[in-house]
Amino acid sequence: DKESGVVKRIKLSNESESVYINTIHRMDDGKLLIGTNGTGLIIYDSKKDTFACYNRDNSSIISNRIYTILSDGDKNIMFSTENGLSRFYPDENRFSNWTKERGLTTNHFNANSGVLFRNKNFIFGSIDGAVEFDKTMELPQNYVTELIFSNFKVFYNIVVPGEPGSPLEKDINEVETIHLSHNQDIFSLEVSTINYDYPSNIVYSWMLEGFYNKWSKPGDERLIQFTSLSSGRYTLHVRAISNEDKRTVIKERSINIIIDAPFWKSGWAILIYAVILFIISAIVFHVLLLRRQKKVSEEKINFFINTAHDIRTPLTLIKAPLEEVCETENLSPIGQSNVNTALRNVNLLLRLTTNLINFEKTDLYSSELYISEQEVSAFVEELIASFRAYAEARRIEFTCKSDFQYLNTWFDKEKMDSILRNIISNALKYTPEGGKVNISLSETNDTWSVEVKDTGIGIPSSEQKKLFKMHFRGSNAINSKVSGSGIGLILVWKLVNLHKGKIHLHSVENRGCTIKITFPKGSEHLGNAKKVSPTENPTIILNTNNNKDLPIYDAMKEQQTASAQRILIVEDNDELRDYLRQTLSSEYKIQTCVNGREALSVVKGYSPDLIISDVMMPEMQGDELCAVLKNDIETSHIPVILLTALSNEKHILEGLRTGADEYIVKPFNIGILKATIANLLVNRAILRRKYGNP
Repeated sequence: DKESGVVKRIKLSNESESVYINTIHRMDDGKLLIGTNGTGLIIYDSKKDTFACYNRDNSSIISNRIYTILSDGDKNIMFSTENGLSRFYPDENRFSNWTKERGLTTNHFNANSGVLFRNKNFIFGSIDGAVEFDKTMELPQNYVTELIFSNFKVFYNIVVPGEPGSPLEKDINEVETIHLSHNQDIFSLEVSTINYDYPSNIVYSWMLEGFYNKWSKPGDERLIQFTSLSSGRYTLHVRAISNEDKRTVIKERSINIIIDAPFWKSGWAILIYAVILFIISAIVFHVLLLRRQKKVSEEKINFFINTAHDIRTPLTLIKAPLEEVCETENLSPIGQSNVNTALRNVNLLLRLTTNLINFEKTDLYSSELYISEQEVSAFVEELIASFRAYAEARRIEFTCKSDFQYLNTWFDKEKMDSILRNIISNALKYTPEGGKVNISLSETNDTWSVEVKDTGIGIPSSEQKKLFKMHFRGSNAINSKVSGSGIGLILVWKLVNLHKGKIHLHSVENRGCTIKITFPKGSEHLGNAKKVSPTENPTIILNTNNNKDLPIYDAMKEQQTASAQRILIVEDNDELRDYLRQTLSSEYKIQTCVNGREALSVVKGYSPDLIISDVMMPEMQGDELCAVLKNDIETSHIPVILLTALSNEKHILEGLRTGADEYIVKPFNIGILKATIANLLVNRAILRRKYGNP
């Protein structure tokens, strides 16, 4: 302060670096304009004790090195720099520059070399001499023409408008929208301005709206390039910015860019994906539903199998003693008739349990057919023979005729047996005494047929459409008081369809019924069926008559009887186990066990000559016991007879494949069981004699 002489120390920067001052100019209002060597212009307000710093980063000043500052007091402030002259407008905080590029005679001025004339003209000293300026002279303003787009390239190749496959129909500078395919996602273009007045003052910044919504850092790079852009709609904004003042946008322009989605991302593709996803979801749901239904069906089948086992075991205890009574006791005619009635009803219950199991299996295993080549006449004659005694007892004329003598064709023997048994059984059951049941076999070039015709109660015409529905029984059948479950014909219908056959029905109430079933010949129509050898359909045929004429067999049989051989009985049902022990103990030494695990623990100590085992038992089943014994060298020679309620061929095969020697279905004939035991023991003795004395 010149008046007070007080000196105040001012810190020009908060940073640790030193500030080098080239010139200081005091304004009439007390402000100090400080020109620095590299820090720009610093304005100090002594009244407010504040600083304002202007440099290349925050203003349009031409240089950070300020050599001389001059002012005429009328707010005309000029200063020289290393790059030219600048005029400062304090009211606007704005700078206007003049360089050699824009017509200034020199570009570099000297430090502290300047003076203000009385006429208030400015004179600055430079390396090329003194330069005088009139204070009223206006420095050049920015001048620019249009912003130009050019050199559009796709995959680094220049795009020529109008060429085949070109995304441009006009020059890139004339279009408002660029439409590209999904495989044209690498492209570039150049930007430029026409500015002959001050070309170095132009820098460029761009923003791709829809991709990255921020402006790029201004620079002199004119090439704008994009790679691997996703499909979609974008807008490219380009700005020409003053290099002196980055806040000054000289020109701005935009262009739309559309990149098509590939087909697999298009709306139609998404719709197709949605449909496919829906179909897959539906299939998965359907598969899960089928699995759930299969699980439920398996549980139902297991229930029916267990129930059948529980039913067949008491049936065995009814049937076997009755048959033994018939063979060993002299019954009166009335007694014999009563026993025969009981046996017929036992067989009826047996067929009912078999139908229940087969009916449930058609739902779960409807696609499983085990076919083999069979001779039709022999198969049907053998089946019909099992019904002749029943037909004779009811005095029904039961006949069978065929228009061929020999016909080989393919079918599932077990399922075909179920089809014909149900049809024939119904015909006999609903035909009154003295009626007729005729069975006819016929063939054509491509098919063979079975026709069952009866003179029974028939089916009312109004109910014939319901015949093959679940649990349906005709009203006249119900009124006839003939027992039935209503599942036989629905089972037949399912099994016939499984064989690709057809059922034809003709019936008149109270006059009879004719059912004709037609099947294709050959096996081509059963493409999904599994072929098995006829020998794999086991049937148990016990014939001891042929052995009676063999002296070796008779001698060995007497020898074995005298030796009182040991038999191990494994059965979980107490009454059946006691019945077998009581029946067989007169001829053999008997040991009993209640399950397979107990039998396994005693078999080596007891050393039985033969084992009779039930299949379905707790802890260890009979087939598991058989498999363990047959795989042990010490017990593999012991004959095993399996008793079971499971009568279908699949289970019989499974039992025999475990190594069982015989497989007898409950309810069984006790005489057949005794004969089977005797045959196995005698045959084992013959083998020991044969190979023990070479």
